[in-house]
Amino acid sequence: MAAFFCPQTEELSGQHWYGISYLRLSKLGKRYESESIDNQRKLIHEFVQRHPEITLVGEQVDDGYTGTNYDRPGFQGVMDAIREKKANCVIVKDLSRLGREYIETGKYLETVFPDMGIRFISVNDDLDSEHTPLCDDISIPIKNIMNEAYCRSLSQKLRAQFRVQRKAGEFLGAFACYGYLKDPADKHKLIIDEYAAMVVRTIFQLKMEGYSQQAIANYLSSEGVLPPAAYKQQQGLKYQSGFQAVGDNNAWSPVAVRAILENPIYIGTLVQGKRGTPNYKIKQMKLRSKEDWCVVENNHTPIISEELFTSVQHLLSLDTRTSPSEEVVQPLAGMLYCADCGRAMCRRSVKRGNRMFYYYVCSTHKRSKLCSSHSISQTALEDVVLRAIQKQIEMVVDIDQLIHEIGQKSIQAAKHRQLDMTIEEKEKQITEQKEYRMRLLEAFHDDLISRTEYDMMRQRYTQRIDALQAALASLHERRQALEEGAADTRNWVAEYTKFRKIDRLTREMVAGLIRRITVSEGKQITIQFNYADELASYQQMIAAAAKEVG
Repeated sequence: MAAFFCPQTEELSGQHWYGISYLRLSKLGKRYESESIDNQRKLIHEFVQRHPEITLVGEQVDDGYTGTNYDRPGFQGVMDAIREKKANCVIVKDLSRLGREYIETGKYLETVFPDMGIRFISVNDDLDSEHTPLCDDISIPIKNIMNEAYCRSLSQKLRAQFRVQRKAGEFLGAFACYGYLKDPADKHKLIIDEYAAMVVRTIFQLKMEGYSQQAIANYLSSEGVLPPAAYKQQQGLKYQSGFQAVGDNNAWSPVAVRAILENPIYIGTLVQGKRGTPNYKIKQMKLRSKEDWCVVENNHTPIISEELFTSVQHLLSLDTRTSPSEEVVQPLAGMLYCADCGRAMCRRSVKRGNRMFYYYVCSTHKRSKLCSSHSISQTALEDVVLRAIQKQIEMVVDIDQLIHEIGQKSIQAAKHRQLDMTIEEKEKQITEQKEYRMRLLEAFHDDLISRTEYDMMRQRYTQRIDALQAALASLHERRQALEEGAADTRNWVAEYTKFRKIDRLTREMVAGLIRRITVSEGKQITIQFNYADELASYQQMIAAAAKEVG
């Protein structure tokens, strides 16, 4: 900005005018900003040269600021110069440089400037408040409306374009998420940052092993691993993040760890449009509803497997705490529930002589005695769970071996037939429910049931039909994918077999293979394994295929 000449206060009240030029260019004009700002400056200087009664005493520039609001440092500088009696004339290239917001622009032109005795000049619009009061010029509000309409139209076009790009899986963020980089060949594509990806895999692995978010953060900090913000800044990026430990930019925080653990970007799913503004006039970002998010699966190379991510999300949903003397949670923490009241089982200890014994009891019994204790030794329970897991692993290994022996083609053929039979059964059920609903109408017409009974029962049948039709649509999608040769990776088999040689119960094993364990008063243990549906489906297909091939 040019230096101000400070005229005497009494001089401002005379016929001579001390002008301040205001130049603005929006962010969208960044590519041509130097030329555009320079052109505005030249235009105003030429105008002042033709008007000797005006002395240009200063200049304010807003380079890269939108005209939809007046929260701009350059414009505030103009107002400060006016209030400090350094200028009594404001000169702009055209009205759109002053602003594109109809109401606020009108307020300044028709109220603020006239009240302060300010002469306003818009060179290209041939507007000069010295010759014609701005409130009497009908063209001014029309031009302001057109300027605002331009912003509204541009905003709508940009939002539509961004929506198209997001749905196409194009990354629109200013910075790539930790673990990824923008592809130098295409800034809208993500590629893996190998170093950061290694850290991400370590975070997920530690979580599976029972470490809390705080323990993971402490471990990473002790190893000298830079947190996401510091890492990006080290790479020369002007990156800011709220997920930093208080008082230490090089320390990890548990919030940053959890943000990574919950982010589906690491399985190749790109989620964009989670936050935004209601319209172009409001700059405060707000969280949008999930229905408005743009989610594109299989968009880029994943860093971790979908199975690992799913297991970690389950762990994060559990209420688990570590003992003050322990770094990791117990193998069964958060997985145990009372078979009668459904509440979680809690771990307790008792000292006998010099030895400590640990057992699990129903939390309802511990608090209120409204349920029996369901007490069971931790050692005995873990032994039972370990043996059950080992048997489940053996079963999965046997099934995988049978798949290889029978042949994938036979399995695929059996899967086709199984889906066809299920689809046929669903279609039959839909037809039956529609017939029941039709008979219901006949019963109503024959006065066999009341209107209230008819409405209630019809709604019930309609809900059943809708649910069956949704299930049928899902089956048809699976059938179509099978016909198109969709790969059958059986990743869940690998989740089991990687623990084949482990002879002790670990947190990672339990988290990866078990969904829930219930304990009855008679110490009967029921284990709900992960991938039970997949296992049962393959057992049925193998049985059908084996029968055909002998």
